[in-house]
Amino acid sequence: MGVVIQFPDRKKLLLMELQEELKMHEEEIQLCLDDLESINEHIVELTTAYEELLKLLCNLQGIPLPEERFNDKR
Repeated sequence: MGVVIQFPDRKKLLLMELQEELKMHEEEIQLCLDDLESINEHIVELTTAYEELLKLLCNLQGIPLPEERFNDKR
């Protein structure tokens, strides 16, 4: 008698396809999370630079910053 080859049934094929699709989604999610982290770091750097420039501009123009106005009222 010959060797019987077992072919995967439809359910097993569907499960394999779903697992592969889940793996691809996980990888895409991780890439997006990595991008988000990088973008967040860039936003923090830009915000810090913006605040420094705003302070310099206010100092040159003699305009008190909101926190300076608040502290002067005490």
